[in-house]
Amino acid sequence: MKLDIGCGKNKKFGFAGLDRVKMDGVDIVCNLDNERIPLGDNSVDEIFFFLFMEHVSDLLVVMTEVWRVCKNGAKITIAVPYFTSVGAFRDPTHKQFFTYETFDHFTNTKKLPSFYSEAKFRIVKKRILFYPSNSNIYGKIRFLHMMPFQLIADIFPYFYEHSLLKLFAARDLYVELEAIKK
Repeated sequence: MKLDIGCGKNKKFGFAGLDRVKMDGVDIVCNLDNERIPLGDNSVDEIFFFLFMEHVSDLLVVMTEVWRVCKNGAKITIAVPYFTSVGAFRDPTHKQFFTYETFDHFTNTKKLPSFYSEAKFRIVKKRILFYPSNSNIYGKIRFLHMMPFQLIADIFPYFYEHSLLKLFAARDLYVELEAIKK
């Protein structure tokens, strides 16, 4: 099973849609702030989050619930507003903010605390983006003037986050995870 969590009316093709409000495209109504995903353990092959995780009250609870329903090796794709983005703060329903290392807390890393949750993932890919994460080629061309900073952030993400972000704000964070079950 493939699950698009927080899909709204724009459910990803080939995915079951989960959202807190019943509308076109939503197959499963569930409020992750106070409900468990109504699926069995180890039942999901892939989860897609597009501009949703910033709306949850407790990221630790949601990541643990995602891990519960994922099969070992399940793919999780996440796009969220980067914490320096105006979009991260302009929406009054945003409750979470994300840096390059936020999802490292759900890995077996030694550099950051990872004991907050039993949920463990492997980071497959992560990028700080200077263009909207759902951009096609034309959307990327609109942000062409930011490509030098995109290149710096791709090669030296820690340098960007600890030095240049005060001058050049990124827009989104894109992360791909893989569920690890022992």
